[in-house]
Amino acid sequence: MKMKAALCKEFKKPLEIEDIPIPEVGPNEVLIKVQYCGICHSDLHIVDGDWESWVKLPVVPGHEVAGVVEKVGKEVKNVKEGDRVGMPWLYSSCEICDYCVEGDEPLCPNHEITGITRQGGYAEYMKAPAHFVTKIPDKLELSYAAPLFCAGITVYGALVRLNIKLNELVVIQGIGGLGHLAIQYAKAMGAKVVALSHSDKEKVAKELGADYFINSSKQDPIKEINALGGADAILTTVYDSKSIQNLVNALAPRGRLSVVGAAQEPIYVNPFDLITKRIVITGSAIGGRKLLREMLEFSAFNNIKPIIQEYAFEDVNKALDDLRAGKIVLRGVLKFN
Repeated sequence: MKMKAALCKEFKKPLEIEDIPIPEVGPNEVLIKVQYCGICHSDLHIVDGDWESWVKLPVVPGHEVAGVVEKVGKEVKNVKEGDRVGMPWLYSSCEICDYCVEGDEPLCPNHEITGITRQGGYAEYMKAPAHFVTKIPDKLELSYAAPLFCAGITVYGALVRLNIKLNELVVIQGIGGLGHLAIQYAKAMGAKVVALSHSDKEKVAKELGADYFINSSKQDPIKEINALGGADAILTTVYDSKSIQNLVNALAPRGRLSVVGAAQEPIYVNPFDLITKRIVITGSAIGGRKLLREMLEFSAFNNIKPIIQEYAFEDVNKALDDLRAGKIVLRGVLKFN
């Protein structure tokens, strides 16, 4: 039996849609019939060769997978045929190291990555280890659930690690594919939310739940945030190290700043500020299986969902070109027939 899949065979070249064999599942694996797969900026790093040392070619990209279990291996107990499930960035881990036992599987030194070291979701079917497949709550539509498996867990995990408390002032820097979800999560956690963007996104930010909006191309964000009493927490999703660095000056005493945008330049911080204000600067990336389940349930309960643009699977290269050109405003999703 054959399936259609989009393969990256050579870096910096369009993906090739081919008919390849539907994978056979082992005793502890499942076969997922993919219905939607999110298009993440990380996919560009893969196909453009930015992460060449990680990627095993040829590879099927895609790590925001949502679909239905088509087949289960004979030892599988946690899911059954017909279950709505998804697969995230984390494909598998050793399950026995300290990080795995503590529920922090992405830190496992032997973890595998969906769509990078293992075949991903830009295909009609994908196989996955049953222990790393996550059920999707019934209240979440699959098209909206798909981006949550990377974008959602990225910002939700960061906010959880920032230990957001009721009525804290939380700044979300960058109102794009990550930031527009972060606004919704922070608001549902009970925070007073400041949306910070260099473009005029006030309308969408406030529709998503932001209490305040700052346009950094027209206003001084440090002055505006400090006028509100300073930020108890800042989640920055941008790739501009300088703008991230400047926001340290907007932190209140005991403020926390988390970076999820992979800026390439260093961030310089005055140690005196760290000492006298007891501020914390950290980073965050995705989350383990327990946190992923929690995020999906939290999203379903609070009606949190991404704003998406759908593309037919056959238009995968157009979707990637649109993402490069900035034409996908928030999140793109591939739809399979």
